[in-house]
Amino acid sequence: MYNASVQPISFDPMAAVYDETRIYDADCFAGALDCIKEKYPPRIFPYLLEPGIGTGRIALEFAARGYRVTGVDVSQDMLGLLQKKLDNLKPVPQVSYRKADVTGLPFEDDSFDIGVAVHFFHLIPEWQKAVDEVLRVLKPQAPLILLYTGYGTEIPSVKDRYSELCLELGFTYERAGTKNAGELLDYLEKRGRVHEEFRDRWQWTHRMRLDITLGYMKNRVYSFTTPTPEKIHAEVMRLLELELLEKTQNLATEVEVPNQVFFVLSLPSK
Repeated sequence: MYNASVQPISFDPMAAVYDETRIYDADCFAGALDCIKEKYPPRIFPYLLEPGIGTGRIALEFAARGYRVTGVDVSQDMLGLLQKKLDNLKPVPQVSYRKADVTGLPFEDDSFDIGVAVHFFHLIPEWQKAVDEVLRVLKPQAPLILLYTGYGTEIPSVKDRYSELCLELGFTYERAGTKNAGELLDYLEKRGRVHEEFRDRWQWTHRMRLDITLGYMKNRVYSFTTPTPEKIHAEVMRLLELELLEKTQNLATEVEVPNQVFFVLSLPSK
């Protein structure tokens, strides 16, 4: 039985195709961000922190709505792509960044008016320390937005079957950070925060071709494929393709994937 050591996931190898695999419905995404802006307007909450800023796909949208965004990331390749975007935009968006680990943020206490974290804490082995750091640099009454933008180009049923085949071949993988959203919310509650969920408002159905998703999986673009030993990964992909081909007769088949953008609002309890 193989067991993956719990290590941080490097996004450097997937930086070049990261944005194209994290697609979402533009109208739904805009609706969620406009809702956040309405609740927390940038004229009152101007300084926004985004841990795990990556290529800036989220940060640039918040900057376009008037926020002054500061982000951190450990991936130099992802930050390099963000800088290229900034270089090509006029006027230059109010987005700055530092290469830093979220478990040791290079900012003073109470530096930011609002925080936004996107698909993030499940990637951090010391995720409790990361949460503590984010809360430290937020102002005492600052909201923390846990934003989820959907499955991108993933097909959940195919992802689940990948994990099942890994297990059948003797490989188990423990997520580096939070095991589920509930674990994160429980910890935030222990830190004296309360939550409100904004779900089922911005929904769409995405059609994704099996062969495209399989190609991304084969090239380890999704974080859930990264820890798998190469020999097992190759065999799982072979079996997975055979199963799907037998089932569909054509790997160019499109699969409907229900999606939604939603967010959880975390606030200090009064």
